[in-house]
Amino acid sequence: MKVIHIVRQFAPALGGLENFVRSLALEQIKLGFEVKVITLNKVFHDSGEVLPASETLDEIQVVRVPYKGSYKYPIAPQVLEHLHDGDLIHVHGIDFFVDYLSLKRWSINKPMVVSTHGGFFHTGFVKPLKQLFFHTVSRCSLTAFDAVVACSVNDYQIFESVCEKRLQLIENGVDTEKFANRASQQMTKRFLFIGRFSDNKRIDWLIEVFQFLCQMDTDYQLEIVGKDWDNNEQDLRLSIQLKGLDQNVRIHTELSDEAIAELVEQSSFVVSASAYEGFGMTIIEGMAAGLQPVTSDIASFQRILNQAQLGLIVDFEDRESAAWHIHNYCNNLAPDYQQARAAAIAAANVYAWPTVAQHFSEVYKPLLSRQDKVIQGVRLADYTKQNFRALLDEGLNEGERRIVAFANAHTINLAQKDPNYRRVLNSVTVVNDGVGMKLASTMKYGRGFVENLNGTDFVPYYLANSEKTVKVFLVGAREEVVKRCFDIWRSQYSQHQWVGYQHGYFKAEDTEQVCSRIKAANADLVIVAMGNPMQELWLDQHLEKTGASIGIGVGGLFDFTAGAVKRAPQWVQRFGLEWFYRLIQEPKRMWRRYLVGNAVFLFHAWRDSR
Repeated sequence: MKVIHIVRQFAPALGGLENFVRSLALEQIKLGFEVKVITLNKVFHDSGEVLPASETLDEIQVVRVPYKGSYKYPIAPQVLEHLHDGDLIHVHGIDFFVDYLSLKRWSINKPMVVSTHGGFFHTGFVKPLKQLFFHTVSRCSLTAFDAVVACSVNDYQIFESVCEKRLQLIENGVDTEKFANRASQQMTKRFLFIGRFSDNKRIDWLIEVFQFLCQMDTDYQLEIVGKDWDNNEQDLRLSIQLKGLDQNVRIHTELSDEAIAELVEQSSFVVSASAYEGFGMTIIEGMAAGLQPVTSDIASFQRILNQAQLGLIVDFEDRESAAWHIHNYCNNLAPDYQQARAAAIAAANVYAWPTVAQHFSEVYKPLLSRQDKVIQGVRLADYTKQNFRALLDEGLNEGERRIVAFANAHTINLAQKDPNYRRVLNSVTVVNDGVGMKLASTMKYGRGFVENLNGTDFVPYYLANSEKTVKVFLVGAREEVVKRCFDIWRSQYSQHQWVGYQHGYFKAEDTEQVCSRIKAANADLVIVAMGNPMQELWLDQHLEKTGASIGIGVGGLFDFTAGAVKRAPQWVQRFGLEWFYRLIQEPKRMWRRYLVGNAVFLFHAWRDSR
């Protein structure tokens, strides 16, 4: 099973979201998933270098697409070109990808999951407009997703108002191994901040607090580790210099994990004055190292520290008061530092990635299970052609008797009128055929079938790809048509045994003789082309008498194969307009089925979805 993760930024970009997707992808690979990450082809706030279009990083297949517009809402429609090989789409963050993929839901036709990661409320910038967008556009876009995963309690509270029914809480996973148990063994007054230098992180407040702390005790040290964001780095460096804090506060950029680990080994505290966090990943990473958390009074930090029952929450808006609280906390902690260090490590283990990845697997599982769908009273299976081919092969191996029907809008309309035909369909294996069934499924279940399994395409596919040597008997159509089809297929699919054919215009009293011929030929597979509903009714009554394991009703397939009826061009088929092509070919015979019948079908589909 292949999961496609879509995220604005990925390695070599650094940040909490990038680390989240990387860690989840690596853990899913361990669980046996195939994984691909689609991201943008430039790192924001960097040199503008275009990154490779594709590469493999740490076993993760990475595909990068170009974009236009601002980094706040990058527009990248080429993402659609890279979704065909996935079984499930997982979008990270509420941005263009969510809005665009919701518009393309019909063509994607795959389960889609989105993780919130704080939405777009990280700063107060144009907050009223953001709120309006969230409660209108985002609310509408999220209806296209099968599951919405809130990454924190704070996110859950925000998103509850727009998608409560599909909302689940899975708190962010953390790489608890990266800095595990690396904090200083002896208490120091060195604090570590890790994150982007963005406005919402309020690093300027943190520096001002340390100005007060250093007046109380010159042993206080602050290491600011991360990457410039919102063009803040120069202002922060200037602030440190003007406050005379060069010996106590340092800014580090472009550090490797090992270089950060060396700073962790010298530190006893992880600190953040952030005004907004979707979760607080770096606080958990610090706790896993044994660092004591000192944080601002925001919901995500409150939850982490309250669950852990350790650390300090302060109001960084009052810088002098915050400094006094931190100073007193450090002095009181000193005698119990070793116990507090061990408690922080234990508390962080709750957020370890194996547990979180398993939670996501549980979200995916019901979306990926191809459960039957009931369309207007008829039960249909939902298979890929590969899975359906394997199912039929397995049935042949076990000698299991199975009738296959391909149901389109016309088939369902007939079943609506004929209870006996509906009973027969519900006793056999029915798969979907055509755009009408996809539409009806989308109206009722929120997404279409995984694949269009029309008999005209699937039966040749099965004959070409079956891993069994099958004994095949054809029944139906005119004598010259079925003979021509038989000869063509015998030549094309010579790996099978072609044991006989019979035209479809035999009398009722000759049915027993036809069944006896099929049985004498020792056929495994009987392909019947009599049209709906006759072919399914015939197979229901007589397949057992033929001794064959599998019977398939194929409508006009013999005519198409023999060239008696011309099939629509490929481009017409791709647009789902084959029915319209047939209407133009045979308007007198087909107008009632397609014009009246399709309208009736859509009306019943609407009622069925209520």
